[in-house]
Amino acid sequence: MLFSKRVFALILLLFLFFLGSCHTEAKKREAHFVRWVIDGDTVVLENGQKLRYAGINAPEIRHEDQPAEPFGYEALKFNIRLVKHKKVFLEWPKQRRDRYGRWLAYVFLRDGTFVQAELVKRGLAFVCYMPPNLKYYDFLLKLERKALRRGVGLWGGSYFCGEPYYIGDKRSRRFHRPGCRYGRDVSRANRIIFHDMKKAFYEGYCPCRRCRPWPGK
Repeated sequence: MLFSKRVFALILLLFLFFLGSCHTEAKKREAHFVRWVIDGDTVVLENGQKLRYAGINAPEIRHEDQPAEPFGYEALKFNIRLVKHKKVFLEWPKQRRDRYGRWLAYVFLRDGTFVQAELVKRGLAFVCYMPPNLKYYDFLLKLERKALRRGVGLWGGSYFCGEPYYIGDKRSRRFHRPGCRYGRDVSRANRIIFHDMKKAFYEGYCPCRRCRPWPGK
């Protein structure tokens, strides 16, 4: 009987600790309202501040100087369904702004839905290694690998055959076209060669923004 009471007390303490942890985590998240959705990974909040989803990149929609990337508009439409005119809860990473002055955050809905995860697991965004904001990197990479294996979203297309190989940088976890000067500058110790672009994504690398190896052309 005494043993049972001790076990019950231990379970109760663990339960209360779990609730307290959840409550503490929820308090860390800052509530905002999404006024507008720009694309698959960027929105405008009620205060006019642009918010960029931390840890992922979605394919681009058409800009003045660049055509739309595959599944860019699908990512935009899904993001609209997820967050437009809804209250979202922002979990702040270590670095809160990008070089353009946009806020960076992990974004959650009222019911606990993790917005970045929803985009990644549907093949509408890919994971990017962006230190120091790495809290969910491993979790999101697992979802990306599952989406790759299933061939959902952008992973089901033939957009990954532009070059005979790609140069990966183990330190930055970016990959480059063979002719990219940033790729050529990668030291031998940090260099890895991918003969399949999908393999680069599977290993958690994302494309260089200068030579734009994604999508393959």
